Amino acid sequence: MEATLYKHRERDHCAVPYELQERLQTLGELAERRRAVRLSRRFSVRFCKVGLYFPVEGVTENIGPCGAFIKLNDLHTFQIGDRIILTLSLPPSFSGQEKMIRLQGSAQIIRLVGDNEGVAVEFTGSLKQFKRTHD
Repeated sequence: MEATLYKHRERDHCAVPYELQERLQTLGELAERRRAVRLSRRFSVRFCKVGLYFPVEGVTENIGPCGAFIKLNDLHTFQIGDRIILTLSLPPSFSGQEKMIRLQGSAQIIRLVGDNEGVAVEFTGSLKQFKRTHD
């Protein structure tokens, strides 16, 4: 029989399994590492690996000033560390412009997520450094 260690939390006077306490602490630390809050918005995205010419299309699940999580169906094309050129399409309702605008910049894939069929990308600079494109 395996013993479960408990850690007493003074705040609410209940015992929490030590393993769960460690997991919660780790999740909190991961959340703290994110440099900025992400916006949960769906924007159309096209990107391709640097050096390849066929774009892959996806949709942002969330986006922030330093990165994004993008849902796509073609995960086998990419690997962690791949440099990509990303083109983000912003609708008039979001940008305040009269028509859709496209912003383009570089990023790197930092995580592949098979369950969600997507990739986490970190922008090489920041979203502010993306250039408007007219394609």
